[in-house]
Amino acid sequence: MAPLTRRSSALAAKIATLQLQLAPLVPLPSGPPHPAFPKTLLAFHLLTEDELDRIAHHYHQSTPGPWTMHYPAVMNWDKDFLARPTKRGSREDNGKEERRLSQVEIEFVEGLMEAAPEPRVLSSTPSAASSSNPYAGLSDKDRIRIKRRKVGKFIGLVGMDTPVEEIAGRIQASLERAVEASREELRRNEEIMLRRRKFA
Repeated sequence: MAPLTRRSSALAAKIATLQLQLAPLVPLPSGPPHPAFPKTLLAFHLLTEDELDRIAHHYHQSTPGPWTMHYPAVMNWDKDFLARPTKRGSREDNGKEERRLSQVEIEFVEGLMEAAPEPRVLSSTPSAASSSNPYAGLSDKDRIRIKRRKVGKFIGLVGMDTPVEEIAGRIQASLERAVEASREELRRNEEIMLRRRKFA
């Protein structure tokens, strides 16, 4: 050991922990482990977002298939939740026009929001709020941390439990998607009613 680590037992313990070897996981039905599969705990903590995505895909977790549920653990990889935010351009780019809500829609949304408690949201960045990602409250750091935790839990590392804040963020995002779907359905119904009135 170097002289610095001899004086600090906490540092020596941390280095020893990071040097722990990890057993590679073989994909189903057969084949070699993913080339980026970490060989040590330190290598696990150094995985990039692209490597985490490729590992999840290699082990049938980000692209569910017949082998997804046959692993000892499942990542529950939600592609919408873990997607990188896309840059939103002009109206032509996203194909949707923005419009004001009708009074009926406003009352419906207010009633829905009053019925649901206000959960805590994961930290967000200003640019994330403008993305088309339904879970736009995730910063890059949060998204990578969640991916790393999911992969760690999948390969059997301890201490990789899902935090309450993430669950609350996903619930809120699901609620927001439901509200948006309700708005869209209400808008379509209003258009149908207007067309019927015109022809009546």
